[in-house]
Amino acid sequence: MKTLMTSALLAGTLSCIAPPVLAQDQTPEEEERKDGGWTPGDITVTGDRTTYAVDQAGVTRTPIPLLQIPQSIQVITDDLIEDQELVTLDEALRNVSGVVPSLPSELVLANPIIRGFEGEIFTDGLIGYGDTAVIDPGSLWNVERVEVAKGPTSTLFGGGTGSPVGGLINVVSKTANGQDVAKARVRGGSFDTYSAAIDLGTALTDALSVRVISEYQDAGDAIDEVEIERILVSPSVRWAPTSDTEVIGRFTYTEVDQLEYAGLPAEFQNDNRVDPYRFSGATNAPNTNVQNLTAQLEWTQVLNEGLSFHLRGRRYENDFDEFASSPFFAFFPCGEASGLNETSCLQIRGRLPASVDEWTVDGSLTAEFATGAIEHVVLGGVQWDQADYEAATGFDFANPVAFDYADPGSDFDFFPIPELNTFLGNRYETFAIYAQDQITIADSVHVLASLRYSALGIEEVVGGAGAHETYHEWDPRFGITIDVTEGVSLFAGYATGSRLSLFFVGTDGEEPVPERSESFEAGVKFELKEVGLSGTLAAYRIDRTNVPLTDPTTFITSIQVGAQRSEGFEADLIFEPTRAFSLLASYAFTDARVTEDVDPNIVGDRLPRVPDHSGRIAARYRVLAGALEGLELGAGLTGVSETVITLPNNAEVDGYIVADAQASYTIGRARIGLRIDNLFNADYFIPYQYFAQDVVRPGNPRSAFVTLGFEI
Repeated sequence: MKTLMTSALLAGTLSCIAPPVLAQDQTPEEEERKDGGWTPGDITVTGDRTTYAVDQAGVTRTPIPLLQIPQSIQVITDDLIEDQELVTLDEALRNVSGVVPSLPSELVLANPIIRGFEGEIFTDGLIGYGDTAVIDPGSLWNVERVEVAKGPTSTLFGGGTGSPVGGLINVVSKTANGQDVAKARVRGGSFDTYSAAIDLGTALTDALSVRVISEYQDAGDAIDEVEIERILVSPSVRWAPTSDTEVIGRFTYTEVDQLEYAGLPAEFQNDNRVDPYRFSGATNAPNTNVQNLTAQLEWTQVLNEGLSFHLRGRRYENDFDEFASSPFFAFFPCGEASGLNETSCLQIRGRLPASVDEWTVDGSLTAEFATGAIEHVVLGGVQWDQADYEAATGFDFANPVAFDYADPGSDFDFFPIPELNTFLGNRYETFAIYAQDQITIADSVHVLASLRYSALGIEEVVGGAGAHETYHEWDPRFGITIDVTEGVSLFAGYATGSRLSLFFVGTDGEEPVPERSESFEAGVKFELKEVGLSGTLAAYRIDRTNVPLTDPTTFITSIQVGAQRSEGFEADLIFEPTRAFSLLASYAFTDARVTEDVDPNIVGDRLPRVPDHSGRIAARYRVLAGALEGLELGAGLTGVSETVITLPNNAEVDGYIVADAQASYTIGRARIGLRIDNLFNADYFIPYQYFAQDVVRPGNPRSAFVTLGFEI
């Protein structure tokens, strides 16, 4: 009750901010402003009022305004990232409806969820890995924007295992752009957090420019004993000898090193004898280490008016070495069932190393032309991807150790490290051809039609069932958008998706088959420049089949269940009546359930980690003139309803509302920022993905961070 009251007080404070903002006159500088704001894309100044119009996003792959695309797409801009003092991808994704982020401590275990199903993370339009979020950038210092495309996007995107069937998150990197850049930032705060970052770029000649972005982070965690170290190094080069030719090269290396946290058994989440922030495992375990390396080359060539060529190629390497100390409830239940006291569980020790080596090439042609009164934007291309995946596991089931969650002194020795005894080696290869036509009729009716053919190959070299198969999949997409009036459009779309399952170890030699999905979506988009309001309202249904889930009766094996369905409603709104005020609001109702399964007892169960209701509201007020010019204040509320943890639905966490606040002050080329999370110190728990068990993680307590930035 206290949390709800204090949150309501904060909401009232936000509503009090708006009236003086709306009454504030626009300054001449504001009317000429061509950057900033929370709405992405190129900026168009129209009439006497500043607007921040949504122009386009990389996930559309064509120069078509988002207002004309029959799909719900949201973009988190660099300005929003800076205003909210965001550091990691999960923090940014909380601003988008229908998205459940994977936590940084889950990065080798779970993908973010989009509309009830796991989404996939792309960087600069190309997939990296496939089935867990190890490609999470680890830092947003190198990120220009984050694009979220909801529902199947299979016609234009794919990788070694096929194409996204639930949705994708495209992380767009900052790149050499022909401009001089010199920025630095240091950050410190709660949990002994410290980071230092630089961003240096320059134009060497009129045609050649370079940029180097780097960051080092060292931080503790709300969970004691956990320390996280992150490293980012990202140089890039751009060569543009003419206005028709652009070649960009990017190299990115990231490393995350942390003591792995296995979660708190859900049965102890409200037990007053248990400290939820205590590390629950062997404190001397080696750190889990994740390393990502990408080298990408892009060539864009305008061939003639209305015709352009785009070629992208990338080498991606991932290595992670995971060390775990964890309970395993399927073999060793907690408490008296295992001969222990009621707050103890038996824990096992394990090691899971894995690596991915991937080559991706995507070449496409874009043509813009008219046939009579009908305008076309045609995209056609070919994609090839080869991903080699190797993994191993080693668990010491013979020597489980009792761990008392209520005893502050309970601990055990992780060593000796368990020997590796199970090995897996797969090669995934995709060859795809895709074509799309975006048609505009009478300037107000926009039709999208596309088709993708994919040959999805899998070769299980080591382990598995020895599968050596190639599957041939056809994925269509069709949609229509109708302009109702200027700045308002109605849309409807249909799409399918297909992909193979990475890290699939079937039960009893079961061979993997392609996952499938079918999506229907309809809604309204608006970009009302006169009032500064933009956003999307959408209703949808996604049916997904052949979904691999952890087999609850065995260990580290999977079964491809019958069918699941997610349906719901989403709203994403941005209100920017003046440069001085920004308001972001998002809400999602998501009904995601099992519709068919080999176990009839779980048909109708809710899908894990997916709340029925979730939303966020965040406001920002900027002082544009006077003695306090340069001061900015922000605040937000994030709310989530109760959420189940696993299948079957044996346990859940309660819903919660948490508040956050930010402030910054810019003077000259210096900026100081303050961020406070969980402003009123609410107690809550989050479902935690760890071996598909009923474990949770406590939400972070109140914490504060200070950022000092310089721009030379």
